[in-house]
Amino acid sequence: MNLSEQQMEALIHKVARETAQEAARQAAQEAERKTVKDLLEKLGVDTVDVHETQKDFAHLRTQRKASEQVTVWTRRILLGIFLVGIAGMLWVGFKAALGIKS
Repeated sequence: MNLSEQQMEALIHKVARETAQEAARQAAQEAERKTVKDLLEKLGVDTVDVHETQKDFAHLRTQRKASEQVTVWTRRILLGIFLVGIAGMLWVGFKAALGIKS
């Protein structure tokens, strides 16, 4: 297979272009990795021991859900106390209106 000088030049340019594109892609990926790692470290995330970090986030999720449940139950209890107080006042008023003594 004999290549003409133009074909060889075209092939060389093609290979050089592909090599440059691959080098640029790798440089961009490395910059991305470094940026993300720096950001996570600034946020206080351990980038070395990923499994421990995942466990920490799972624990935080559990705590958040527990806190939300406490809030829901506190509201329900306070609403119940309020409704019982209103019912008691109505009952006392009803008894007073009818003149019933206990």
